[in-house]
Formats: sequence, structure tokens, C-alpha cells
Amino acid sequence: MTRRDPFAVLPGPVLGMILVGLEDLASLHRLCSQSPTIFSLLHEHGTATRIIEAIMSISVPQQTQVLIRKFAFLRWNIRSMSVCDILAAAATIRYLAHAGMHEMINRCMSLELLRMQNPRRYIRNPHRTPSLWTSEYFPVPKPPREQCQQIDVGPPSTIEEQRAIRALWQLFLIWELHSAVSEPNSRWDWAPNEFHQLQDLHFDEIWKHSLPNKTREQIKTMADCSCLFPALSSPMEKYRAARSLARSEQWRCQYDFPHPAIPDLDNDMEFDIGAPGYRFVLGDLSGWYTSPARYVEFRVYRRFGFAIWDYKRMEGLGLLYQESDGPRMPQSPRGEPDLYVRWESILSEDDLEEIERKRKHFWPGREKVKMELPW
Repeated sequence: MTRRDPFAVLPGPVLGMILVGLEDLASLHRLCSQSPTIFSLLHEHGTATRIIEAIMSISVPQQTQVLIRKFAFLRWNIRSMSVCDILAAAATIRYLAHAGMHEMINRCMSLELLRMQNPRRYIRNPHRTPSLWTSEYFPVPKPPREQCQQIDVGPPSTIEEQRAIRALWQLFLIWELHSAVSEPNSRWDWAPNEFHQLQDLHFDEIWKHSLPNKTREQIKTMADCSCLFPALSSPMEKYRAARSLARSEQWRCQYDFPHPAIPDLDNDMEFDIGAPGYRFVLGDLSGWYTSPARYVEFRVYRRFGFAIWDYKRMEGLGLLYQESDGPRMPQSPRGEPDLYVRWESILSEDDLEEIERKRKHFWPGREKVKMELPW
């Protein structure tokens, strides 16, 4: 027995008013795939653009809106299903964003972090011991340590979710571009040398001249998640697998998404300047000359999602504390020395050996040496 479409009884203008009030594009995709009436309405001239733009204006930051429009331009007029392709991409990206974030949260909660038994003890203080600048090389001191416990502050926040979603749209946009130039009869009238160049470029090479390092690091973080099909060798195989998710009848979301009511992230400084964990590693941990993890590269921390997390999650993990005078969590570091030791405790033996090799090479290291730049 054929199920009756409940939206069939509504006039088109009324149905359009309902759709523009949906909370996100993933919700519109779900209705489009279930209702022939909504499917037909979205394929009327100009209707899909109006509805999608209205939904994006209340649920998507401006930077991400630009990416979605670029993706739509690449897909438009390929075939009649292009509107559904765009909505399917939005639904898939939101699912993958939460799958990746939950994977990294679980990894963070499995960390065996160490803190200083006496937070007042640390490597010799250069402000009180100027002779450090001209002294002979010495290994980083290892004051007594004890295990500390992190807490899970809950589902991803709006800022975390939107960072992950933006990163995946940037990745999908490059994959779609690769797909366009790899077709036997490409829909783009470009020179052959441009086709070959785009086919061979990694997404990081394409974005490196137009995106700051902090944003590219978020793309790398999400691209390394197991939900992005690491067993598949080529970007095109990964893209086909990702696109098939939203069309699979067996696909079910496994995660509880927060309500996607988006505040004004376009004017939110934390969303714009990058994740605090990323800024700390590049601005302090890897650069300050008394840091036990000086010269560390951010890539060793990438798998834990520190390029995505906000201050609240980093404080719950015991890896940052707010600079304001407000109350701190019990897990917060008990000062700067304790903070540095906790970050060092995440590193493997190979990472620590590499740090010591760099310390010997750059010694005495009077100045801050930046291995990477956050911008």
C-alpha cells in the first residue's frame, strides 16, 4: 500500500513558508527524500534557491554559506537531481562532522594525562635565572608527576560543530572539483594543463594560498578521522563513499545532535580567530624557550581534535584555563608550569626524542622559534 504524502494537501506558497522555517539543510534533505510534493516544489524555477538561502541565513555562518554556494555552482545543471545532491551533501557533512568529533572526544577521554605533584616546581625560570641563556645544554627536567582526570563537558558546542562542518565543506568542495575534472567529458571548458594540475593537487596545496593555517589545520583534522574512509586510497573513492551515505536506506545517525539554532557566529571572535588549543600549541608550547615541548609540531596533537575544541572543552580536559577572573573547573591546570607538563604528557617517546634533538640543535635558544605559524 502506497503511503500518502501528507504535504500534498498544502498549497505551494504555504508549503514554502513551512520549509523556510526549517532548522537546517539536513532537515530539508530528509523531507525532500521522503515527500514527492516537496521534491517537485524544490525543482520549480527559483524555489530551491530561495528556500535554501533562507535556511542558511539562520543556521550557517557566512564563511560556510560561501562554500555551499560554490559547491552548488559546481553541481548545478548537471542533472535534475542537483538540488538533492546539494542537500544530501549537507546532511552527510553534518553526520560526518559529529561522527568525527565523537571519535576525537573518545580519544581525548582515553588520555592518561599527568600533572605536577608540586605545581611550583619547574624548569629553571629564565626571568630569575638569566644564566640559562648562556648555560650548557641540559635535558628538560622531570619533576614528580601524578595522574589527573579529565571530564567530558558534553556534546559538541555550536562553535565546535560549525568549525567541523566548515572544514568538511572545504574538503567536499575540493573533492567535487576533482570529480569535475576527472570525468571523461568534463563539463568545464578549461585548458588541458589546468585539468592535469587540479587532478594531481592535494586539498592542502589548493587551499594554502587562500586559507590561514588555522583553518587548513581544521580541514586536516577532520580529514584524518576514521569516518572519512582512511582505508580508501584515493580522494575520489572517499568522495563516492561519503556521497552514498545520505542515499543509503540503511544509514542511520548514531549521534545526538545539539539543536542547530546558530547564534551570530559571524561576529563571534572565538569562531573567527581559531581554536584556543591550536593557538596555545603554536604560540606558547612550541615557542617558549623553557617549554618542555619546545619545537613540537601541531600534527602530533591533531588526532585529538584540538584544532576544533572550544575553551570549555579544553578546560574540561585540563589542558587550558580561562584567562579571565571567573571560576575555573576543578580540572584546570594549577598554573603555567602544570599546564606545560600536561601537554607534554600526551606526547609519545618518539615525539619527546625529536623535541630533544631540536633543543640540542637550536641551543641555547634565547629567542622564540616558531616551527609553524597560526595564520
